[in-house]
Amino acid sequence: MVKVEFLEDTPAILAAVGVKISQTPFEEGGIKDLYKECRENKKQWVKIVNQIMKKHRHMILADFLPYAITLEDLSRFAAIYLWRNVNVHNLIFGAGIEASLRVIKPNRCNKVVSDFGKTAFEVYQRLLEIGVPIQDARYVLPEGTLTRMIFTAPPRYLIKLANALKNTPLPELREIGKEIARLITEKFNLDIPEELLPSKWNFWGTRRIKERSSIDYQGTVHSLSLNMRVKGSLAMYAQLVRQREFLCEIEPLENIARTSRFVIPPTFPKDAIEEYKKIATRAKTDQMELISKRDPNFVYFLLLGQEAKAMIYGKGSGLIETSRARSEGVAQWEIRNTVGIPLTKELARYPELRKEIGPRCWREGRCIEPPTFKSKKSVCEVFLRSGGNWQGTLRELLQTLSEPYKVFTFSTSKV
Repeated sequence: MVKVEFLEDTPAILAAVGVKISQTPFEEGGIKDLYKECRENKKQWVKIVNQIMKKHRHMILADFLPYAITLEDLSRFAAIYLWRNVNVHNLIFGAGIEASLRVIKPNRCNKVVSDFGKTAFEVYQRLLEIGVPIQDARYVLPEGTLTRMIFTAPPRYLIKLANALKNTPLPELREIGKEIARLITEKFNLDIPEELLPSKWNFWGTRRIKERSSIDYQGTVHSLSLNMRVKGSLAMYAQLVRQREFLCEIEPLENIARTSRFVIPPTFPKDAIEEYKKIATRAKTDQMELISKRDPNFVYFLLLGQEAKAMIYGKGSGLIETSRARSEGVAQWEIRNTVGIPLTKELARYPELRKEIGPRCWREGRCIEPPTFKSKKSVCEVFLRSGGNWQGTLRELLQTLSEPYKVFTFSTSKV
């Protein structure tokens, strides 16, 4: 069961709790323990927060208010569903940090997927043992994997988010919505009329994404407007929606299950792919059985590597920033190939934007090539080839940064 609590402190300390949540293994204690450590070492953690903002430009740490909602033991699905609603297009403003399964090994699942989750974790562990990076091994995990997060927003937007969660068929989301609404009413004595969001992520239906990419530009960055059709794993979308720059209109969850396509990380050797196919086959069977009963719990059996299609809608400088951050060689490979590089190619159609977009080695003619997250190893192919002094064209650069995007799929008759 999700533990939803209200936490009050200075913005810097709550941001520090967010840093701890992102990086701390689950075995080392709950959110209360992480908060206690930050409070007991206040000067040290305030310094760390400021260093992170200055050195790494993770400015979300400056978005925190003097209070936040903490969520312990929510499913990975609940987290992505919550984050998908937070963006300017939905008129919800907020910030938060989630445990990063790119660096933390998960250790438990929602009880709905107890047996399946145990098997998935065994496959996950075997992949790690044969050298698959942790950020890629997570593709075999179900959306019922448990995580945690901290989130802050003005009361009005928390209430809007709570309303959106309460109006879903999934008990977990409804319970989170009710608890957030209760806490805000209790803490702020506010009774705000229900406001519905302009968009929602549907559980049921087989509507397919048909709209094609288009971009509008009237000579100024703030005039930029993008509609772009994308596809990628649910793991990739979890990163994209946390960025808050886009509205992601992801196809209905039932359609994702019925299509049953699974993204294959390029680091997976043949043995890993076979393991992946076995767990995906079982996931598909469980998903379809629950769908036949009209049981919304099927979403917990979706794998993080399961592919979905979406339209993303973005505006202004957010497009420029996404091009810069997501096309870099150190960006996660899938979001770079499905969002960063295609977006950069779209923006590169306008000559006056070409030196504002793309990787730093292109924009500035230099690159410090920060090591991959939590690693001292340089992995950017461009950096390895040119030492950060890229002399080719932007087109050649993006081609060098591109990696193969492969999937496998099952027909219903095979499971």
